[in-house]
Amino acid sequence: MIKPDIAVQENPNYQKMLDIGFPEQREAWQAEKAVYADGKLQIAGHPVMEDWEDNYMQALADVAARGGGRVLELGFGMAISAGYVQRHPVAEHVIIEANAEVFERLQAFAKEHPSVTPRFGFWQDVIATLEPESFDGILFDTYPTQEEEVATHWFFFAEAHRLLKKGGVFTYFSDEVRDFSPRHRQALIDAGFHADDIVAEVCEVNTPAECLYWKDPTIVVPIVIKR
Repeated sequence: MIKPDIAVQENPNYQKMLDIGFPEQREAWQAEKAVYADGKLQIAGHPVMEDWEDNYMQALADVAARGGGRVLELGFGMAISAGYVQRHPVAEHVIIEANAEVFERLQAFAKEHPSVTPRFGFWQDVIATLEPESFDGILFDTYPTQEEEVATHWFFFAEAHRLLKKGGVFTYFSDEVRDFSPRHRQALIDAGFHADDIVAEVCEVNTPAECLYWKDPTIVVPIVIKR
């Protein structure tokens, strides 16, 4: 597990999360108010998502859903990536969300999209109930709910490998500007992915100057295939 101080060394944007602080108990995140305003979502004072991410979320969704079949999405947020996944002919779209108010929006979204299966809870708990090698695509975009979860997408790599079918694809909000850091790439390899199957595509974004969690004009779109 990567300690927060090491994560900050890898990506200084994480310091903003630590400065804001997290609820003492993880379960408190579930009851925190979800504030949707001005194209942004805030929970417990954290900028969870903003609408400038739209084209990046589309890129992630297009990767995760490109093979159809069963797609697992972790984190619902503003439904940006979920909406783009639904543009693909997926058989089932399982979405995990931990905040109660955001989950209510997910349930409403599911009523309009029959392929969506909403699951409430923290991803660490819900994925334990999912069968190995049962998904064709995975999109991981959750927000940390505790300090030790900073750089949380790295913690999920081994689970992504477990849950993907052979030939399945994994993508996520990478927190990388133009390529994977050596430590990041090695974490994917340690999780079971082959070095030749780890690709970093670059997405251009128009990040507002006032954004707290991203300052760069590009973000990496990971394309990670399971052999």
